[in-house]
Amino acid sequence: MRTARRYYYRHEQRSPTVVKADKPFVFEIYRLNVIESEELYLSFMGNSIRSDSDILRVLSRATESRFDQDSVSGRSTFRWSVREYSEYTDTVTSQMVSVTLGRSTLRQSGQTVTETKFEAALTQMSPPSSETIHIFFYIKRHLVIVEYSSAILATQVWRTSLHSILDRAATSLELLPGIRLEPLPREEEILTEFRSFDRLTRLRVRLRIPNPELDRRTEQLRQEMLKSEIREYTQDMKNPNGLSKSEGSLPFATVAMAQAGYKDGEVIMVGVRGGRRAFVRTGNRAARGRVERLRDFIREISVTARTQETKIALNRILEEVDRVAELPAPPSESDASNT
Repeated sequence: MRTARRYYYRHEQRSPTVVKADKPFVFEIYRLNVIESEELYLSFMGNSIRSDSDILRVLSRATESRFDQDSVSGRSTFRWSVREYSEYTDTVTSQMVSVTLGRSTLRQSGQTVTETKFEAALTQMSPPSSETIHIFFYIKRHLVIVEYSSAILATQVWRTSLHSILDRAATSLELLPGIRLEPLPREEEILTEFRSFDRLTRLRVRLRIPNPELDRRTEQLRQEMLKSEIREYTQDMKNPNGLSKSEGSLPFATVAMAQAGYKDGEVIMVGVRGGRRAFVRTGNRAARGRVERLRDFIREISVTARTQETKIALNRILEEVDRVAELPAPPSESDASNT
């Protein structure tokens, strides 16, 4: 096997000009959750991430190359890197920050052609070629806007690699790891499945305590979690005669909380629908948004971060996020007093 075959490419320096936007900027929406590890941590090992400023510190620190994460997939070895931390503090509705996540191809095994035959070879590129996506953090709502790329988002390796990078960056700041991106389900996806059962006999989901968005429908459950000092709660409800689906019930509150993205993984429902037994897994696909004529501009945003056009572009993205992921009705004082 021929190894260590190196190719060198000449990279032209791009001028810092904005490319005319002509394609839509398509993105997925994730809930930013801060979790605490199930492992036992002592006080000297660091403090938990509690504030938005802690989150921003971790995101900024994660851009250092020492936190890059390697992964192997099939015949290729990749390196995941976070770079280009930027803050946008004067958008109309809320503070935003962004980073760029890149996947570089370090090595690739396969066949190469010689003068007389094909033979196995290991190709290494220097510097390695990279594919990138932009990730925006909507701090006010703890939502994350991830530029859609079929090449990168086809698997969940990008997310596990990003989590690993953020964990190590947090540890370097003497903070406990725990920033996680959880897919925000498409509009009413989980609730629609929940309501579709004639008789729901089982509901299984792992919940995380809501923060910062509160919902009238889930306030009683949230208060119970707070009183019991529960930050993660695995629900596995069963009743062969059927669980209650009324809005004031525990099953409904559980599903509503999962619908808002305060969960870990998928939601499982079992029961009878249309006279037949049904088994449903839902909630693992992120909602998508789309802003016309913006993709190329976003690709150049690291060199235009302080322009008026950037403010306008970001506000258009926030408007689309708020449309796709509507703010829930907040709990009233009576909701809180009833708990």
